[in-house]
Amino acid sequence: MTIHQMTICGFAQMLRALKGQLDKADAHALAIGYDPRNLLSARLAPDMHPLSKQIQFACTQAREAGCRLSGEPLPSLHAPHDMDQARALIDQTLDHLAAVDAAVIDASASREVAIELADGLAFDMNGGEYAANWATPQFYFHLITAYSILRHNGVPLGKADYVPHMFAWMRQGG
Repeated sequence: MTIHQMTICGFAQMLRALKGQLDKADAHALAIGYDPRNLLSARLAPDMHPLSKQIQFACTQAREAGCRLSGEPLPSLHAPHDMDQARALIDQTLDHLAAVDAAVIDASASREVAIELADGLAFDMNGGEYAANWATPQFYFHLITAYSILRHNGVPLGKADYVPHMFAWMRQGG
């Protein structure tokens, strides 16, 4: 598996799944007379970020992977205030990922990558280490947290909503 397949391609298919989950959340909220914007402020624990930030962070991690691995400037994204903005942020991120040059990403295994966090922590690694040990786990942490917030708030999601792309390989007639 190439770095591009592990990061950019994987992130794109999972962001499409997240968009489907938000569509389902929107429909569910409206069906029960609940304002879908309230879901964006929902969180799993008081010290965790709400759904809106989980969506922002998943999109940020996906875009940052392409930027860090290709030497481009990092994006600055904002948390969505409603479901339309959330879907638009995902669409913009998917457009960004589609424009990433796969050859540049795959050639980035030895590129030096530095992660500097606001609290003063810093990490130095190469592109391969970054893709496997930072970008991928960070992306999936925020993705699954978003899914969990939706489930915790009654949205009828299941594994098929998390990995809908798997149906492309489903064996027929069982």
